Amino acid sequence: MYLTNQVYELSEQFMAESTFVKMIPGQIKLLADEMLKSEPPNFPVPKVDDTNHEAIYNAVFIELVAASINYCYWYGKNTVRPNKSSSTFMYECLMNAFYDIESHGDYSKCIDCFIDTLSFNRFPLIEDRVRHLNELKSQNVEDITIDIVNNNIGFFDATDCDNDINTYMVRIITTIPGFAFDLFLKRASLFFIQLFRRFGWFSDQLHNLHVPADYQIPKMLEHNQCLGYNPYLRNIIATNQLIPKHSQMECEIRAATVLTMKRLCELTGWNIAEVDGYLFLKRHDAKQNFHLTITTDY
Repeated sequence: MYLTNQVYELSEQFMAESTFVKMIPGQIKLLADEMLKSEPPNFPVPKVDDTNHEAIYNAVFIELVAASINYCYWYGKNTVRPNKSSSTFMYECLMNAFYDIESHGDYSKCIDCFIDTLSFNRFPLIEDRVRHLNELKSQNVEDITIDIVNNNIGFFDATDCDNDINTYMVRIITTIPGFAFDLFLKRASLFFIQLFRRFGWFSDQLHNLHVPADYQIPKMLEHNQCLGYNPYLRNIIATNQLIPKHSQMECEIRAATVLTMKRLCELTGWNIAEVDGYLFLKRHDAKQNFHLTITTDY
């Protein structure tokens, strides 16, 4: 995967002589051993009738919409969520906006309805969210969805089609600029992880895919002592101080997260969706703050 390899190379550059974050191999191995005491978790996802091709098309498009704005729900400090802003509430608003999609089939109208709902509920970074959602109103975006679905539900002979995550990801970042801005490609990888969780697709490719590096996963890795923060960074996070996006501190946090999760996949034999799900579903076990960076990357 060319794009994923770029993410790994970028991460290795930051961690080669890191100042603020260290990976702790012994603790990574201990966490992997603990994970192997259980089965990979079942991640909760909306149900879809997998015998209804139209419903599958709509579900995949909805996941692309969700991935395009799945970022930054806090405001001011990690415990403040204006109007109950969260990924769960975002999905609730999204599903309501697309409720009648099968009857009228107009994705643009559903996106407009979704924008109205997000604006009414005053989600943080609403101007950015509106811009990213408007990027999805093109036939080229729908074509990406159609090709992904057709190549995964058996409409074409698998030997005659390029059903490769990297190929689709290239199309996504060149068609939808909002996905390309993040050099760690968090939201792009999350989209394919969600397709695996909902449909089991791309299972043979997810062992190599990079993690969607965000706020919660590094918090959980630090909680499990897989990552060590120097005292200066630890104090910044503990006191809810902002870390500038694209700063060395932020990039080291995300780079260490990417490489640590890759190592956990190697040690457990689980794919990235399973390792990510294991930690994300336990996020409430950790009481420390997550780092605060105002960004549309995550």
